[in-house]
Order: sequence, then structure tokens, then C-alpha cells
Amino acid sequence: MASKRHDSVKKMLNSAVAPLKEADKTPRLHHMRHLLEMGTFFYLLPWGVHYKRVKIGKDSETEVNVEVIIPNKSNRDKVLLYFHGGGYTIGSMHTHRSLVGKIAKKTKIISVLVDYRKAPENKFPAAIEDAIASYKSLLKRGKKPENIIIGGDSAGGGLTIATLVALKDLNLPQPKAAFCLSPWVDLAATGESIKTNTDDPLVDERKMNKWIKMYVGSHDVKNPLISPLYADLSGIAPLLIQTSNAEMLYSDATRIADRAKKFGVEVELQEWDGLMHWWHLFQRVIPEADEAIEKIVDFINAKLNGKQETL
Repeated sequence: MASKRHDSVKKMLNSAVAPLKEADKTPRLHHMRHLLEMGTFFYLLPWGVHYKRVKIGKDSETEVNVEVIIPNKSNRDKVLLYFHGGGYTIGSMHTHRSLVGKIAKKTKIISVLVDYRKAPENKFPAAIEDAIASYKSLLKRGKKPENIIIGGDSAGGGLTIATLVALKDLNLPQPKAAFCLSPWVDLAATGESIKTNTDDPLVDERKMNKWIKMYVGSHDVKNPLISPLYADLSGIAPLLIQTSNAEMLYSDATRIADRAKKFGVEVELQEWDGLMHWWHLFQRVIPEADEAIEKIVDFINAKLNGKQETL
């Protein structure tokens, strides 16, 4: 059962978006981007963590902006590569810096938050190209695959799995493991929860359809690098998937977990009850977000260090 603080935040968000839903309208993209940036303005890095912005992939055709998030006490050999969510159209390093910074501090490893190119300015395959270039850059800088974790939320969770598939196709080594928070893996939008979980304030079917058109363009929506639910998942890295049974992308999370297991992938599926999509972003307010982060930290520590304890 969801906490009172979660329900208060969800009620506030639903009240804010209700006029748009009733008028059958969606805000313009630049307004959505601005509102998300403003909504996370005070979500700062935790104490003892700093960041620097750099460009990576300078020796390739793809140059990518990233933030390297560094705990004061950190293991520089191990790294988290993170892809933010936002339907491939919104979200940024700023909106997700606090979340990734908290994971970095608790695991004591460097984290690279990728500012991949977004639609509609940059349609598919821009995001996956930037994701691959980011991973290649880590390898070229001497990071060992067994010391790399990939993660992401929502669209970034789908991009995480698509990246694993792309690495396999390119005969590149898989990272040690990957985690996906409420991943968007089916841009064909065939999941049952899209129709049933309509009380999800930050995602609705109209927005999703617009984002799909912006990102996919003329490509096949079931292209495995767009919708990894339709990919051959054999041989990809172990997965942690977190989801809530009340969010619109619940069916995406459960179906990708089932499909990965059928291909022999090691999968851990963690479910919460009654939480809205993107609850992780409210980790300064919602207790379930802290609980989820602790489980992510446990997963990373277990994979990189053979530990089950949270630092």
C-alpha cells in the first residue's frame, strides 16, 4: 500500500494535470520541458558529491555531453552509466542529477549521466547512438566491462535494454549488470496497463502517442532498438527491474522481465503497490523512493563487490 506522502504528491499532481485531461489537451513540449526543470530545481546533489560536465566520444563520429558525478570517497575503477527518462523528448542531466548522485554516494562509485540527443530535434537512432558511444568511451578510457553498471528510468530504462541488445549485435562486451526503473520497452503501446492504469499523473496515452511519433519517425515501432520488448535478449547482462502495479508502464516492466527470463537472462523483478510512474524522482519526499534506491544500491554492490549490504 502506498504511503500517505506518496498519495499526497500524487493527488497534487493529478489536480495540476486534471484541467488538461478534461480539455483533452497536452501542453506544448517546451512547456513540459520547462516545468520538469523547474519541478526538480531544488533537487540538489547530496553532500560529499560533486560533478563536472565533459564531452565524450571525441574520437568518434558521435560526441556526447555527460555529467560525471563523483563522490568524494569513490572507487574510480567502477562506474555507473545512466540514461534519464522522459519519453525521449524531455528530461535532462539536471532533472536526474539528484537521483543519480544519491545512488553514486551510496555505492561510492563514479556515475556518468548521459545527455543523449532528444526528439523531435533528433529522432531515432540518435539516442541509441549516443548510448553506444558513451559505453564505448568508457571502454576506451580503460574501464573494464565487469566494472560497469548501466541503468535508466522510463524511456531511459528502455534505452538501457536497447543498448545491451546493440552491444551484443556489435560484438562488444556486456556490462556487469543493468537496472531499469519502470522501463518503457514497447513503443507499439500494446501493454494492458496503458488502458487500465489511467490514474497515473505524469504519463497518459495521448502524451505517449505524441512522444512515439516524435521519436520513431518513419521507422518500424517494433524495431528491437526502439522497442526492446521485441528483441532477441539472449546473452545480455543480468537485469534488475523495478515497477509499480499502478503505473501505466507496469505491463512493459512485467513483460520484458518474462521475455528476458525466456531467453535465459538473470532477472530480478521488484514490484511496489499503488505507486505512480516516476516515483523514484521524488526521493526527497516519498519513502518508497528511498526504499527502491536502497535496493538498487544492494544490487550494484552485489554485482560489483559481491556484497549485499547498503553503504
